[in-house]
Amino acid sequence: MSGNLKPSIPHQLCLKFNPPKITLIYHFENNEKEKFYHDIYVEKRMLETMTDDEIATHLYISEDYYFNPKFLKR
Repeated sequence: MSGNLKPSIPHQLCLKFNPPKITLIYHFENNEKEKFYHDIYVEKRMLETMTDDEIATHLYISEDYYFNPKFLKR
């Protein structure tokens, strides 16, 4: 993470099933009033072939800016 980038702090997760998508609602450090949305589309192949733990690991790696383990526990 760049020194100029403020950490995102997850506020809420929303799930959509068709098509599979996770929307993460977040805000920035020291600014809880302004919320932002980040959509993560999940491939059906992942859901069919990976375990829940493998999907969680994939999300924490590929979406590390949004899935900040300091604020979002597995």
